[in-house]
Amino acid sequence: MKKSSIVTGILSILFYLLFLLLYIQDVINELLFLFILLISLNFLVILFLVFRKKRDIKREIIISTSIIFVLFCYELPLIGYYTSPSHLAYAYIEPTEALEGSGIYSIGVNQLNLENEKSKQAVEELLTKQHIDVLSVFEVNQKIVYGIKNRQILKWLQLQKEHSPEETKENVALYLGHEDEWLKNFLSRSDIGGDSSGLSLALSGRINQGDFQNKLTIAVTGSINKNGDVFSVGKMKEKIQITEKTGIPYMIIPSENAEEVAVIQKEINANVEIFDVSHVDEAVQLIQDLNEKKDNNDLFN
Repeated sequence: MKKSSIVTGILSILFYLLFLLLYIQDVINELLFLFILLISLNFLVILFLVFRKKRDIKREIIISTSIIFVLFCYELPLIGYYTSPSHLAYAYIEPTEALEGSGIYSIGVNQLNLENEKSKQAVEELLTKQHIDVLSVFEVNQKIVYGIKNRQILKWLQLQKEHSPEETKENVALYLGHEDEWLKNFLSRSDIGGDSSGLSLALSGRINQGDFQNKLTIAVTGSINKNGDVFSVGKMKEKIQITEKTGIPYMIIPSENAEEVAVIQKEINANVEIFDVSHVDEAVQLIQDLNEKKDNNDLFN
C-alpha cells in the first residue's frame, strides 16, 4: 500500500475519532454524530464522481469512503439508545439462601431505570417515597450509553456471552454432576438474573452433597464455569453495601474483583470481612477454615 493511502486511512480515522470524542463528552448527541458521518459519506461519494477519471485520487477517496462507511455502520445502533433512561438506580434486595440451612447467601442488586428525572436527588427522593432502599444513583451520560451499545454489538457478533440464569444452571449442574430440584426452583425465580449466583449455588450444592458443613452466615458472589473456575461479576460496591446492611459478617468474592473491592472497602469502610477465591475448591477450604476457627474460639470462650 502506498504511503499516501496510509495517510488517508489515518486521517479518516482521526476525523471519526474527533466527533466520537465530542459525542462521548456530551457535546453532540447520537443523531448529530451519525448525521455528520452520513454527510461525510455523501460528500465522499460526490468527490468520487468528480474525480472518477483520476486514478490516484479515486483510490484515496475509495479508502476513506470504505473506512467511514464501516464506522458509520458500527455506530448506527446508537439510534436505538436515543431515548435511553435519564438515570440508573441500584437498590437493596434481601440476600437469598438458595438451599435452606446452608448459610450461603446469594447477593443480588435491584436495577431501576428512570426516565425524565432532573437530578440524582430527585431520583432518590422519588424512590424513598416508594419505600425503596436506594444504594446508588447514576446519571446516564453518553459515555455509559456508548459502552452499552458496544457490549450489545459484541453479543450480536458472538464475541461476548449474554449471561443468563439458564447458563448459570447449566454450569452449576455440570460442575456438581447433576441438577437438583432446589437449583431449578431458585433460578426460575423472576428476580434472578445474570450469572453472579453461580459460586453460591455451587457451594450450596457441595453442602447438599455432604462434601462439607457450614455453620456460619456467608454472602457469596461470583460466576463459575463447568470446571468450577470463578470469574468476576459487577455491582460490587452495592453488593458489599447489601452484605453490611444485612449484618452478614463474611463475604466471598472472585479474585478477579479483589483489586476493585480493596478500593471500595477503603471508600465506604464496610464492616465486612471479605475473602477472594479463584475456584470453588478454594471457597470450600476457606469456609471450612472459618468454621474451624469459630469452633476453636467458642471452645476457649
